[in-house]
Amino acid sequence: MSHPPCYTITSKMIKNKKEQNVVSTTRKQNLAAVKTCETFNEAIQLFRALEWANDRGTSGWVFEELEEYFINKQGLEDYLKNGFTVAQASDKKVKETA
Repeated sequence: MSHPPCYTITSKMIKNKKEQNVVSTTRKQNLAAVKTCETFNEAIQLFRALEWANDRGTSGWVFEELEEYFINKQGLEDYLKNGFTVAQASDKKVKETA
């Protein structure tokens, strides 16, 4: 018994001679995923990768939304005083010196 047409896979993505399990995601799902990143830069890199994997480009308003999210995560007053902390601005972990 064959599957109904809506369940038939017509083409498979092959990468490095291996079949890939390709599942498309929405921009909203991608934004939710990147908000779990620890740093702003990690979030941007992941968002770009997710969007490009879905054959979409990136827009300035999305980066503004991510920036606002990470500013709120750090605290607006702290951000205004210090900018992004080193840990928020880069992928390097900050070593606290005592």
